[in-house]
Amino acid sequence: MVGWMGLGSNGREAGRGAAGPADRHHPERPVPAEGAAREPVPGPGKAPGAIPGGGAGPGPVPAPRPERIRVLVVEDAEPVRRSLVEMLEMEPDFHVVGEAADGEAAAAMAADLRPHVILMDINLPRLDGLAAAERILRQLDTRIIMVSVENGPEYFRRAMQAGACDFLVKPFSPDALAEAVRRAVPPAGEPALVTPQGGRGRLITVFSAKGGVGKSTLAVNLAVALAKRPDRRTVLVDLDLELGSAAMLLGIRPRATLADLCRREGALDPQAVAPALHPVSGFRLSLLPAPLFPHEAAEIEGEGRRDPARNYTAEVLEALRSTHDFVVVDTAANYRDSNLTAFDMSDLLVVVTTSDIPAVANTAKCLDLLIQKLEYPEEKVRVVLNLHEPSGLTPDEVAHGLNFPVAHVLPRDPVAVQAANAGVPFCARRTRSPLGDAVEGLAEKLAPSGPGAPVRPAGRRLSLLGLF
Repeated sequence: MVGWMGLGSNGREAGRGAAGPADRHHPERPVPAEGAAREPVPGPGKAPGAIPGGGAGPGPVPAPRPERIRVLVVEDAEPVRRSLVEMLEMEPDFHVVGEAADGEAAAAMAADLRPHVILMDINLPRLDGLAAAERILRQLDTRIIMVSVENGPEYFRRAMQAGACDFLVKPFSPDALAEAVRRAVPPAGEPALVTPQGGRGRLITVFSAKGGVGKSTLAVNLAVALAKRPDRRTVLVDLDLELGSAAMLLGIRPRATLADLCRREGALDPQAVAPALHPVSGFRLSLLPAPLFPHEAAEIEGEGRRDPARNYTAEVLEALRSTHDFVVVDTAANYRDSNLTAFDMSDLLVVVTTSDIPAVANTAKCLDLLIQKLEYPEEKVRVVLNLHEPSGLTPDEVAHGLNFPVAHVLPRDPVAVQAANAGVPFCARRTRSPLGDAVEGLAEKLAPSGPGAPVRPAGRRLSLLGLF
């Protein structure tokens, strides 16, 4: 099989624009024998046989489809294009309907061939892949998977803004390509992503009245603990829009964030949200990271929103709970619109405090706001006493100061700092710890096997300003 061409000094593949057949329509081809061996295609500078990687966004591979998925391949380097075609034709349920070598030809062929999926390089002559994608999607209901040798977050953002449903970084394996194509087009009569058990995922929001109480550490490790359950899918959403740390605590370098989703045109349905999810190695867990820069928060809940009439937070959370069994939301210590939306949609609201008097006083005010003014039912709220040590207030004293029961106690444990510095959650470690065991116990309390409780309507609250 032909491998990717080597990179030239300008960062593009050597051999781009080389003469060769292009802009071809493909007749129906014979179905290759099932079980045919798949050879990974090496990337730039890779020797044949090297183990490639790539692929954006998690998601199970649906069952084989009764009809073939029609794919248009757009790549200007002939050897690379032929490699892509060969990879696709290994799959009995794929049919490559045509090839194009530039964006203008791709747009014309897409209108003629009506492919289900277009596999398109970002860097193309005449009309680049991003502009071609925007033109095609204005006219056709198709799915576009962008391909690039560049792995920076900016390329992913630009692809999503153009309307791509997925983003593959060269080099990638035939399996990664096949999974991306199948993820883009669900089987007839089946949803694009798996529906959670019970039909709707359980949404758990973690909040604190002040910073420094270990809220984000708890949210991350709670998500890991829930993800250990067999046959259950969990997603962690970092809704601390200005200073989110979940990606750092999980050792993930985000390629896309919640802000990128809010720059897209069209509905934020499960298919649109999936490419921005980052899989956590070793678990059925994904992360939707917070924005990389504080000013990007305005694109989600401020004046910088593409459509001021939309509630992007609600759209994203609803999409995620339709495809995951557990949605854990980490929040900032404020009462802005995104947090209030998460509160409204939550099945459970976990309020984290510590055993010092200032923290208890602030938490008491928080509970009064949540229960008395926002009118959340008491059974929706769980208070967790974190960083507890014998020298502080006892759980009973904290409960008395709050006039609200303490649902669970987590001890102060040096493993929390060690895990944060290593970028590996303590609940993901093989070695057990008192704190890890306590978080596992909290997960058991918060997430019974049944479906989530009914969601309170989000439209009843206008603003906190009228409450004071």
